[in-house]
Amino acid sequence: MKKWILGIYRRRLFDEKIEEESNSVVNQKKLIDDYLVDKDDIMIYKDYVDDGYTGTDFDRPRYKKMLNDIRKKKINGVIVKYLSRLGRNYIEVGNFIDEIVPQYGLRFISINDKVDSYLEPNVMDSLEIPFKNLMNESYSKDSSKKMRSSLKASKKSGNFIGKIAPFGYLKDPEDVHKLIVDKDAAIIIKKIFNLVLKGKSKQEIIEDLTNNNILTPSIYLKEKYSIEVGKISKKWNTKMLDAILQNQTYIGSLVQCKRTRISHKTHNIVRVPEDEWVISKERHNAIIDEEIFNQVQDILYNRNVRVNKEGKFYKYTGFLRCSECGANLYRLTKIKNKKEKVFYYCSTYIKTKQCNKHYIQEKELDEIILSTLNQHIELVCNIKEKIDDTISLSRAEYNAEIKKIRIVEIDKELEKYKSLLNELLKDYKCDFVSEEDYDDFKQKYLYEINKLNIEKENLKINKINSYDFEWLNKFKKTGMIESVDRNTVDSFIKNIFVDNEKGVDIIFRYSDQYKLAERYLKKQNNVI
Repeated sequence: MKKWILGIYRRRLFDEKIEEESNSVVNQKKLIDDYLVDKDDIMIYKDYVDDGYTGTDFDRPRYKKMLNDIRKKKINGVIVKYLSRLGRNYIEVGNFIDEIVPQYGLRFISINDKVDSYLEPNVMDSLEIPFKNLMNESYSKDSSKKMRSSLKASKKSGNFIGKIAPFGYLKDPEDVHKLIVDKDAAIIIKKIFNLVLKGKSKQEIIEDLTNNNILTPSIYLKEKYSIEVGKISKKWNTKMLDAILQNQTYIGSLVQCKRTRISHKTHNIVRVPEDEWVISKERHNAIIDEEIFNQVQDILYNRNVRVNKEGKFYKYTGFLRCSECGANLYRLTKIKNKKEKVFYYCSTYIKTKQCNKHYIQEKELDEIILSTLNQHIELVCNIKEKIDDTISLSRAEYNAEIKKIRIVEIDKELEKYKSLLNELLKDYKCDFVSEEDYDDFKQKYLYEINKLNIEKENLKINKINSYDFEWLNKFKKTGMIESVDRNTVDSFIKNIFVDNEKGVDIIFRYSDQYKLAERYLKKQNNVI
């Protein structure tokens, strides 16, 4: 008689109320034990229990441990109460039954479904299991919708729905849907708001909290209440301050439904538009007076507005980027010997120190921009002269030639994305990419293909007329510039990237037209 070494797998969703008793992990174990009483050919190696995980989520720790033990051949079979305990995702469960069971020669037993792959192997190939599997997913989808609708209705009625109360509050022991003030945490909240009112910057507030040994929210909750909220952060940072300073909970309001899951199959969270948030006012005692809260919001907003005394944008506002992390550069003014000097720093460095400074003085930047821009103007003017010397074509004929060049480029790009689509499909069929990644990349490639096709069609029907001489004339009329101002930057530059060695990479406007003009001249055997 062959000896089977099985793993028991049990699972229950933490808020599964329907058939709660029969679905409990304790009840599942009892039923399995009763089933195995007279099964002398079976011994149990381990009991794998995931309590509090959904059936559509296959990122479960004990389930993954069981799969690992299967691969290491520590077990040669799995037993469950019924199929839905294994999971409610049609594709993932189907993969387990169709691929893993035969690949490792497993004995799979689902008691209530009357399935035993060893005693009745034909059942595994019948339509019964896939059908039950599909019904399980349908049930999950339906119950997921009902659960979300129920939760949203509860939130709209002003009930707090959440595992953990916001920092500064506790769940009321008499009603878990109401919040009560945590007096010790409230002192920290008030201190942070008062420091803003005193004119302290976020960095100064962080230093104050750190120097006074004030615990971060996650450390506070862990040490005082043994509550763990995701990643434990020992050091204060601007992200924590923003979460506190912008939280309307502290004025007695509940703001909920700010995020939602895309689908019952995934735990991917997306942000909900602000006008769809559920806001309930005066639901609990406020920690911060609403007038003070609004005053702080005004202070924070005004700090972020990068305009001069006349209310106009500074010359580089919105153009400067860190070449390493892509964040905006902050404008900082320093006064030394009664002289004002302007510097730009990577905003990520200022906020979290998780990037390099990437700083540059505005005076240095002006010199680089002025020199580079004049060189670019000279190059463009040379191109215009060569075009004037080379062709006797009308503007329309030149435009037509340029469009032909662009259409050839579009065709090459279309071929590239179509090839990528074909490769993606092959990889998906061979299980080299997940279904989620397949869908994501497929949508990206189809988006690019559609965008290119629209551009190509517009070129053919003359909807795009930007390949004319106007941009060339603009550079020629400007001539060499003597100083950099906001109008100059806005007219000729898209972005400016600054590296850690004060290197500057300038992305000019009309760069696409410039490249097309270059290619046109090369086509005319006039290589620049």
